[in-house]
Formats: sequence, structure tokens, C-alpha cells
Amino acid sequence: MERSLDRVFNPQSIAVIGASEVPGKAAERRTRSLIQGGYAGDIFLINPKRSEIFGRKAYPTITDIGKNVDLVMIVVAPKFVTSAVADSVKMGAKGIIVITAGLGETGEEGKKIEAEILNEAAKTGACIVGPNCSGMFNASSNINMLGIPTINKGSISILAQSGNVIDSLTHFARIKGGGFNKIINVGNAIGVQLHEYIDYLKDDPDTKAIMAYLEGIRGGNELVSVVRETVKKKPIIALKVGRSRAGMRAAASHTGSLAGDDIILDAAFRQAGIVRVSNADELYDMAHIFATCPIPRGNGLAILSEGGGDNSIAADNAEKFGMEVPILSRETQEKIKPFLLEGMPAHNPIDYGGTAEENPHMITECVKVCMQDDRVDGILITGFFGGFYDIISPHIAELEEQTSRELVDLVHEYKKPLIVNTSYARDPIKSLDILKEGGIPVIESSERAAQAMSALMHFAMKQQKIRTMTIADKESREHPAIKKLFDTVKNAGRANLLETESRELLQQYEISLPDAALAATTQDAVTVANRMGYPLAMKIVSPDIIHKSDAGGITLGLKGEEEIKTAFEEIVHNVEKITTRERIVGTLISPMAAPGQECIIGMIRDAQFGPVIMFGLGGIFVEVLKDVSFRVAPLADEDIDDMIQEIKGYKILTGIRGKKPKDIKAIKDILAKLSAIVIDNPEIKEVDLNPIIVHERGASIVDSRILID
Repeated sequence: MERSLDRVFNPQSIAVIGASEVPGKAAERRTRSLIQGGYAGDIFLINPKRSEIFGRKAYPTITDIGKNVDLVMIVVAPKFVTSAVADSVKMGAKGIIVITAGLGETGEEGKKIEAEILNEAAKTGACIVGPNCSGMFNASSNINMLGIPTINKGSISILAQSGNVIDSLTHFARIKGGGFNKIINVGNAIGVQLHEYIDYLKDDPDTKAIMAYLEGIRGGNELVSVVRETVKKKPIIALKVGRSRAGMRAAASHTGSLAGDDIILDAAFRQAGIVRVSNADELYDMAHIFATCPIPRGNGLAILSEGGGDNSIAADNAEKFGMEVPILSRETQEKIKPFLLEGMPAHNPIDYGGTAEENPHMITECVKVCMQDDRVDGILITGFFGGFYDIISPHIAELEEQTSRELVDLVHEYKKPLIVNTSYARDPIKSLDILKEGGIPVIESSERAAQAMSALMHFAMKQQKIRTMTIADKESREHPAIKKLFDTVKNAGRANLLETESRELLQQYEISLPDAALAATTQDAVTVANRMGYPLAMKIVSPDIIHKSDAGGITLGLKGEEEIKTAFEEIVHNVEKITTRERIVGTLISPMAAPGQECIIGMIRDAQFGPVIMFGLGGIFVEVLKDVSFRVAPLADEDIDDMIQEIKGYKILTGIRGKKPKDIKAIKDILAKLSAIVIDNPEIKEVDLNPIIVHERGASIVDSRILID
């Protein structure tokens, strides 16, 4: 079955509008790379000023070809783009790649042209790639429309918002080995969106790993959903720039003030299973490793070297990146000992010392035994493998080469990743070339080697979790009572719900709330207090007061009628300094919550990812330490578990220093129901449930703030 992007990546014919053979021009480079790339389909070159280009017939317009064309690349001045797209649509183009820059990224005139492009494409449903992009490459169809003369073919596909980064990545492949299957520069992405490319590559049999370079994200909620489906099959490694510009939001809630752009993005990537990296060479290295190495089953690492120093460094790095270096089984150790110097331990890390220097085959034997141990999920060889011939004797070179072949065979047989860290990684050594060609990474840095293995192991665990999780429904459900509530708030010219209204909304989703009652007058307050019993809390209810404590609008621990009367009058007096008496609805009175652990749960509707939910401990943990976690809604049960366990103060909830554990199940229930609330009600802009007092049984939502758009 043909999918929407098939005609972009696998067209039967291609036309280039604006084709050129004038050296140095963007059109010339792309025309030449297309012709010289070996594409087997029809190529039509369009240029009204030329009758021939690169020895091929040139047509005045695409309509002069006389038959339909699947894919069109447009490289003309901005003022000609709309008509070029219109003509392409007339000729049946299913895919249109607009290279032309100077459109939406430059101002209103350019945005107008982009709107015209989309209007023309909508007539037939043609896919628009770009504009302001550098083109496309597909090794499977021998299509090179990037203007880069030589691109190594391989099993990695690239999605990038920068042509320059594509140039760097293709250069890395030439000097480091490896290569690419599909490359697309998404440009302004007015048509095909990032998540649509990923969805296509998800089912592409020629793509084993996807790398992405991102400068901005639109439709992040849909992106998370598509990525989760994709990583069930293959990894995505991403470099997202802009950390330094993140900053904090100026928002009315604690959730908003804590929700930095990069903090949310980092959480969304972890939630989706994206492996995030920090620079272009790391992006390439990680993608290459994921494309060539087996995915491990766990995070148990065996470390082998000819020296204790390298083993110690590797073990420290393993711990730094969250891997285990387990003690090998007694049976495994007994099998390894014959290959070691007498008296050398074989528990892990393994020091094969002088035996391997004279006979590298010993490494094969040790690795094989480790591969057979169920506690070992990956193996790291560190030291100076590859350089034995240089240190010991030239005749060792052949033995090293044979060992390399044996190691490649072991990886294929046992399907466990093996990474070699050696100071000789950059040297032109045949034994190391054999490893690289066989899919075993050879890395100069001990830290980068450990980081790479850790990324494989953590991805494996995340992939398994995503494969088994049930994602909550993304479709919203109507709640007539809530719609009526929102209409009331909007008709009153408000964006913030009164706490009484917030409570009404939460109760619609069966969220348990402490008893509370509104008192409009001093006498009402006394009546309510006597009914509830003491001690009590009292707080202001006014559309003009969001942060009640800052306005002097809260009093706690009230006992007896006189304290109730005094508190009511003092609260009203304090608030009248900020607003008028007519804007004070009254006070909300409720019993003092039983002791417990303060927590905060909130939501902010993010520009990139939509509704994002936050969890953290309250008090100093949120105010000073900012110990919080975020996830994009809707939340799966596993998301909720992760975000609770992710915070540094998690152990406080489980019980420390003789204190009994708190009701984590109650927290999970609130998080799950808040996820449903914000999916069902897109009008909600921010939510702050702060504090929530979590008891040994149950939880009390002491204060709630909800803002709508």
C-alpha cells in the first residue's frame, strides 16, 4: 500500500524547475547531484532560457513535458514559486520540494507566498517539503537532490532543520565510516511536518536508526505520540539546540514559573524515548552505534582490559552513566580463569594482562564466556587493543586481525553489543577496521564509550516499557457541566476560576477534596465553622486574588467563634487594599488538613507540546530546590510512575528515618485524573494544586488554582 510520502522518497519521475549548470549556483549543484546519483527514473529539467542542460533536453515549463511527474524540485526566485507549484500540481505532482529561501522566514510577504503554495497543493493533496530547505537524499532509489557530490550509503536516516548540519553529518560518515539511507531537510515545514516524516521512517525497512537536528518544534504533542510508536521498532537520536535561550516563563502559577522550555523538552524526549545528545559529532556517533549494535536486554556490563588502570576508569564511567558492573557467576569466573595470569580475579572487571598481549585470541575466549552469562548485557573492551602489534611485535598484527574477526562473529551469534575503547582508535590499523566494518564501534574516549553503551542499555529498557504500556486516549470528551462553568467564567470577563469553581471542576472527575464551604459574611463564617468543628482554615475567594497568601488572604488553625470573626474581618481588610469589597465573594472555610508531606501537582499548556503536567514535593523542595518533574499529557500509568520516582525527594514519600510511607497511590490517582481533565478541556491554560498534603492514607488538596484561555 502506497503511503503519502512514497512519491517524495520513491518517485517514478522527477522534474527540476529552475535547473541550471552555472557553476556555484544552488540549482546547479542539485541538478548535477541528481543526474550523477544514478537515479533510474525519468528526469526532466525546466529552464525557459535554456534548450539543453548537462547534455539533456531542457523544457520551458513543466507543462511542456506532456506527461505527469511524481516529484518536483523548485529552485526559483520567490516571486515565481507560487506559479511553479501551481504548474506542478497541474502535472500531477504528488511531492513538491521547494528549495527557495526568502519566504516565511523573512516576513509577511513571504508568509503570503507560503499560504498561496499551500492553497495550490491542497487542490490535489500534494506533499510540500520546505520551503527554505536544502533538498532530499534516498539511497534506496539513488536520489541525491542535496547538491553534496558524495554521500555514503547506509542505514541511518536524517531529519534536519539545517542544511549546514547535514553537510557536517555526511562529512562525519566519510571520515568515520557508516552512511545514510534517507536525508531530508525539512526547512520551514509549511506542509509535511516533522512527526509525519518520522511516521514514514518508522515503517521504512531500509532505516535502522533516525537522527534529528531540531531548532524548533511545532505539534510536540503529536510528535511524542508518533515517536513512541516509532521507538518500538527503531531508535531516534536527536540534537535540539536553544538550551541557552530557554529562560523561565512569567506565569501566574508555580507550575508556569518552573516550566522552562528546555526542561519541558528534555522531559518530553525522555517520555517519548528519544536519545538526546549535545553536539553534532555526538549525534553522528550515537546514531551510527544504534544502527550497527544489537540492542541489549538490560544494563549489566562486563569490562575487559589488559590493565587494571583502564578497567578502573571504565568502571567509574559505567557507574557515572547508570550501568551495573555485576559480579560474574561462579561458573563464568571458573571458565575465564584459565585464560588469565595465575591468581588474577575473574569477577568483573576482567584483567587478562600479559596473556592477551602475546596471544590476542585470549580476548575472544574471555568475551565468549561473558556473552554466555545472563548477567552480562553488553561488553566493553578497553585498553590498547589494536596496538599490540606496535607495543609487542609486528607478528601480533595477524593475531589481532583474526581476533577482530572472531569478535564480530560473537556479536552476531549472541546478539549482545560490544564496544572497543582504545587509544589507537584513530590509527589506520587493519584489526580495528575489521571491527568497524563488522559493526563494532571503536571509540577513542573511555567516557564516550561508556556513554554510548549506557545509551543503548537505557534505550533498551525504555523501548521495552513503551512496547508494553497503554497510552491514555487523546480524544477529548464533553462535560456539559464544565462547559456551563467555563461559560459563566468567560461571561464574567474572567480567566481564572474561583476556588469554589475549581473544586466543582475537580469533583466532576471524582477527585477527592476536603470538606469546604463558602462564607459571604462574618455570621456565615461562624455558622459554617460551628458546623464543621475546629481547628479550621480560612482563605479569601475573589477573582482578583490568585496568590492568596501574598495578599494576606489566608489564616490557619482557627479555634472558636471569636477567632473566626477576627480572621474573617482581617482577611477582608487585607484584600481590600488590592481590590474592592464588591469583588470579594467571601471566604472558603475548611478543616485543617492532617499532617503529611506537602506536594504540588500542576499543568501548563506549552506552546510546543500542549498540556504538560508537573509533579514535585512542596515547600522548600519546590520553592528553593525546584525538585519537580514534567510529562506531556495524556499520561500512561508508566509515565506517572516515572515522574514520581524521578524527583530527588522520592525517598521521602517512601518513608525515611522511621517515618511511615505516604500514599503514593493517591498521588497517582490525582495525576491520572488531571491528565484526563486537561485533555478533555483544551480551554484550561494552567492548573496549580498546591499544596497537596499526602497522608499515610489519602491526600488532601488544600488549594487549587485554574486559569482558562
